[in-house]
Amino acid sequence: MLSHPRLGPSGFIRLVPIHTVVVDEASQIEVGDYLPTLDKFDIQKLVFIGDDQQLAPYGQDDLGNLRSIFECDHLRKDAVFLDTQYRMPVHIGGFISRHIYDGKLQTVHSLKARSVCRLVDIQRGKEEQAGKSWINKAEAQAVVVVARGLARAGKSFRVITPYDSQRNLLEKMLKAEKLPWENKCFNVDSFQGNEDDHIVISVVRTGKVGFLSNLRRTNVMLSRCKKSMTICTNRAFLEGVASSTLMGKLASEWGSDGWLSWQDIISDRF
Repeated sequence: MLSHPRLGPSGFIRLVPIHTVVVDEASQIEVGDYLPTLDKFDIQKLVFIGDDQQLAPYGQDDLGNLRSIFECDHLRKDAVFLDTQYRMPVHIGGFISRHIYDGKLQTVHSLKARSVCRLVDIQRGKEEQAGKSWINKAEAQAVVVVARGLARAGKSFRVITPYDSQRNLLEKMLKAEKLPWENKCFNVDSFQGNEDDHIVISVVRTGKVGFLSNLRRTNVMLSRCKKSMTICTNRAFLEGVASSTLMGKLASEWGSDGWLSWQDIISDRF
């Protein structure tokens, strides 16, 4: 926006000069995108806030070599690491810390039970291609059941899935069931920086790893909850093909006690 002529040195900013720029979610911005700002304005201080273990600059998947400010070694060496998180319950925060942040991220939270994270085994769920995206109808049905229980209990929740087609399906099904649906279903990229008390995740894939091979996006998906996280997926998939992914490691760490069946969720035992 700072490259727009109405905001430039001959426009509004001529009257109100910019001296300090604070950039949030800076890990998503490729370093070249700062050139208009640095060229046009007399910037005295730049502050970059972000997490290079979360979403990469847009286009990274296609080009593979885009750098954010955090990949510039001469700048990174003086970076300040914010080492305490207050969002995730203790066991979820601890898992993310060990597998993403080399155990350096500390957690301060009142919820210490492992039961705040549950995985629902949707054995009959199968990935289906929908255009260039993917859906899983059985998982969507499970998400609706979980959402109904949360809504009935008056709990605030959001649903996250890696695939736009699944997000669209979930939204339509929630609406059809007369459950809260507006501003409820998100793909992972649109939910970075957001959170909610209760997060419901639809993994979708059951054959190939797909999205789960992206560590940074999976980190975002697993770190959004403040009180609980329910993951709808296929147990055989996570314990087999996807066992080496971050999601597979979470399933392994929680073990058999972390799993619920379809019968459990329709009986409100989640």
